[in-house]
Amino acid sequence: MKTRKRTWKRIAFFDYCETVGYLEKKAREGWVLENVFGIWWTFRRAEPRTAHVWVSYLKQDAHDPQPCQQLENMADLGEHTGWKLTVETPTMQVFYNWAANPLPMETDPVVHVEGIHRSLKQGALTIYRVCFGLAVAILLINLWSFLEFPLWTLSTRAELILGDFLLFVAIGSELVPYELWYWKAKKMAARGEWLDTRPWGRVSGWVLVAYMVLWMIGIGVTLVVKPWAHARLFFVVTGLSFGIVWCLVLWIRDVLRRRKTSWSTNEMVTSVLYFFLIMACVSVMAFAYTHLNWFSPMAADGWWSQYPDELPLTVEQLRGDVGDQEFWIRRDGEESLVLGQYQGWQVSNEETGPEEEMDTVMYTVTLVKLPLLYDLCRDEMLWEDHEQVDPSPWLAQEAYRKTEGVRLRTYLLCYETCVVEIRFGWEPTVEQMQLVGATFGGDML
Repeated sequence: MKTRKRTWKRIAFFDYCETVGYLEKKAREGWVLENVFGIWWTFRRAEPRTAHVWVSYLKQDAHDPQPCQQLENMADLGEHTGWKLTVETPTMQVFYNWAANPLPMETDPVVHVEGIHRSLKQGALTIYRVCFGLAVAILLINLWSFLEFPLWTLSTRAELILGDFLLFVAIGSELVPYELWYWKAKKMAARGEWLDTRPWGRVSGWVLVAYMVLWMIGIGVTLVVKPWAHARLFFVVTGLSFGIVWCLVLWIRDVLRRRKTSWSTNEMVTSVLYFFLIMACVSVMAFAYTHLNWFSPMAADGWWSQYPDELPLTVEQLRGDVGDQEFWIRRDGEESLVLGQYQGWQVSNEETGPEEEMDTVMYTVTLVKLPLLYDLCRDEMLWEDHEQVDPSPWLAQEAYRKTEGVRLRTYLLCYETCVVEIRFGWEPTVEQMQLVGATFGGDML
């Protein structure tokens, strides 16, 4: 028969009522809490019976094997009234009492509420506030970026913005309910009343589950629908690796603490271990990224995979034989799940006068994967000095020409799934316009 059972349970960091209810239920099933590490709870088998549980929040030194004097006093007092301390963590202590009607561990709600707040402010609450502030700052930066450079932002950061927004919601769903509970609990405690934490904690639990589901779906969709996103996968793997290292160090710290290792030895061991594990993690990830070519996007990835060796539209295709002329050729681009922008340039190296034609073609192809963004893309790429021209030679839905301030003949062409800005070093013919339409006017997604 198993004498220990390990399970995971995610409860809001301030929801002591839910914690008490869960532990009392497990006691009736014959399990008593023995250790807590994050979401992992370890229980030892005991006689199934009704128990009363009390959770206190006293800040302990994470490396000190000795409990603080306040906790020792509380444990001694609890022994006289039947309360047994079974779990002691740096932020939480759990007491059990199997008497039918035990004396309460705490009778003053003001002291209890302030004790919870004081302890959490030194630990989880501070972390949540810092992370929430960072999430807000990143959202504001992305908002500014979207207002200034909407197409670039949507084609390069759409998934990152969504991920940051979900993180903002996940952290806020736990931090905001706590702040509301604390504000209301203080008022009720002043009247001698207790305020249950469960309604507030359940909100954060539901939102967190939804966040994790959406996050996993997002990662899956990104890798399936957008298989060229290996570089972004690098950041996910890196974040998970650092998280695993951090949890491992905390676990070793708690093991040493429970084994009564001295404060100085515990701190030295965990600090040195954390340093070397981080260095090892960074070295492995750097080697995998630079030498093994893991996570790196390939040149043929994305929209360019249709044209692995060349541009989709070249001067040679448009104008025929160009002799031994040399060109500067470049292609670049980014694509998200909602928008993509790709640039192709073929610029002649020959010196030409200001009035002469030159064998140069340059274009930007904006793939509109979310129809709601189509008007935004077109309007963002239109110029103040433009005139609408006949779209039929271009096989387009709409066509515009830039009229001032440029040497190259510049057009904006609107197709069903993309918007193309194209510039020529000469005045294009009808045949060349039709070739452009045939190249970019099909289904590009």
